[in-house]
Amino acid sequence: MRPQIHIRYFLRNEILEILIAFVALIASFALFFTLVFLGRASEDKKRRNELVGFVEPLGFDVLSKFDNKLIADFYHHLPTLGFKINIASVCVADSDSMRIVVMEYHVGKGHFLQYYLGINPSISAPQIVIKKRTPSTKSIWTASWGDVMFHVNFEDDPEFDGKFIVRGDTAQAREFLNPTRRRALCEASDMPDYFSVNGQSVLLSFANRIDAATFERCVSQCLAVTRLMKD
Repeated sequence: MRPQIHIRYFLRNEILEILIAFVALIASFALFFTLVFLGRASEDKKRRNELVGFVEPLGFDVLSKFDNKLIADFYHHLPTLGFKINIASVCVADSDSMRIVVMEYHVGKGHFLQYYLGINPSISAPQIVIKKRTPSTKSIWTASWGDVMFHVNFEDDPEFDGKFIVRGDTAQAREFLNPTRRRALCEASDMPDYFSVNGQSVLLSFANRIDAATFERCVSQCLAVTRLMKD
């Protein structure tokens, strides 16, 4: 019987050591993520304070907390948008029936995108993307395959077709982009290179973090495009 007792004792010790190692590993992970969370929270608070200095004079509130309802319209334009935790900052401004929501989004170590969402109940749009034509998009050899294969044909409006590429359902896009709206887009003086329209909202995106030097212009472009898309 003694060998059996020795084996059982040995197994109990082995199991105990494994459990202790497992608990220590879990505790290490918990400590690591707690430190990361606290560091991120401190960084986010510092960033919010930086934003307040130049967005509040333009009528924006910098939010420390936001719910899913506030950011729901972003997912209409960006269905593959990642986790909510990647949202670094959110700023909101309301004026009459217009709302502008600005999001600073973390896409990797030291890399960010900024999104400007214009919401107005007077917009009733299908899902379309509008891009300004550039030297690279005017040639089938340098344009993206999506712009070549899936753009909506506006050859009956040479001026508009020469300035913009539209992607979306052909019938819906042509109905929404009627001659009046196409003319307004052609005559607009300061248009973003790219924006999307869906439902009651317009989305613009820019590289890098929200910046005091460019914030006002980005907001102005978002307001301008949102007004052009109104019925």
